[in-house]
Amino acid sequence: MRRACVISILAVWVMLLTGCWDSKEVQSINFITAIGIDYSDNQYTTYAQLIDFSSIAKQEGPTSREGSQIWIGRGTGTTLSMAINDLYETSQQQTLWTHVKAIVLSKSALEARLEDIFDTLLHSGQLRYTPWIYATDQDMSTLLSPSAILNQSAQTIELFEPMKLYRQHSGYEPIRLHQLLDSLREPSSVVLLPSVSTKNQTWHKGEETPPLIRMDGFYVVSNGKSQGKVSGAEADGTRYVNYDHVYQYPLYVYGKHTSTPDLTLNLHKPKTRIEAKKNTNGITFDLFTSVKGTIAEDHAPPRSPRVMEHEASKQIESQLRNTFAKTKTRKIDSFGLVEHLYRHHLDWWKEEVAKRADPLSRFQLGKVDVQVHILNASTYKYGE
Repeated sequence: MRRACVISILAVWVMLLTGCWDSKEVQSINFITAIGIDYSDNQYTTYAQLIDFSSIAKQEGPTSREGSQIWIGRGTGTTLSMAINDLYETSQQQTLWTHVKAIVLSKSALEARLEDIFDTLLHSGQLRYTPWIYATDQDMSTLLSPSAILNQSAQTIELFEPMKLYRQHSGYEPIRLHQLLDSLREPSSVVLLPSVSTKNQTWHKGEETPPLIRMDGFYVVSNGKSQGKVSGAEADGTRYVNYDHVYQYPLYVYGKHTSTPDLTLNLHKPKTRIEAKKNTNGITFDLFTSVKGTIAEDHAPPRSPRVMEHEASKQIESQLRNTFAKTKTRKIDSFGLVEHLYRHHLDWWKEEVAKRADPLSRFQLGKVDVQVHILNASTYKYGE
């Protein structure tokens, strides 16, 4: 009886052990952390970024981080599936896509193959809907091999953790894969896909200027295709109308005949209400924008908070009108005005958008009412 009991215990123990025999150590698996996809000359090129996790595990403290070694794989094929399989042939060991944190699309892929790309990627069942997604017009191998300041882990760069910097400086709003997919499924929906590059003239390491990730604009994507890239001053007005969240962004208010701003505000939480009016020439859109701000610098003579708010309002109105005019000439709808008609005036959308090759040509910007509320004006002393 006792012998039979021992044998039974040993049998159960052996059965439990069998569940671990085929397990693999982390160093025996290739975990792809970022992917890049290009399409040109009827051929896909897939780039896969691998980061040496063993170097990350060796960190002993916040000041002794070792730089992570990055490998870039490149596969090609006439279909995306063939390009991915081309990567496997020399990967040396099992490769998993479950840890992908960023997806970067080339400009040419963005203009032609979005639905095919995501249909293939998501059929694998390994890719999640939460990676950050970007576009670029830069060489993909260079973009996926960036540096990190102070030899920090490559897993902490802006490509993988964009929201930390965006909350401090809301330049170009990051989006996740599911947000882009939602827009592809909705007629006339507009998504602003941030553009990234590694152009760096700011941070130096001795005489070296390492490549660092930065957002340099956004691509306006609608109906599964890119309308074009918007960047710099041309993009400023979009921030008030079509961003989901703006945590903090500087507004420089210039006086007459000066190249130095008289006033610098940090803007927060802009909200814009759009009203459309139809006329014989097309559609006129009125914008009603409200935004909060805090004073960062004030170099002008003493004046009341109301005067400063008025000056800031005029500056923002100028940005809104400039963005509308510049993007309209390029047939880019960064304000999402077509989507506004689709959701609120479907009959006008059918008449002015669905039947026209260039609906923006019949759009006009009417009234632009901007209200700025300075939150910290009471902490300063102003003259009359």
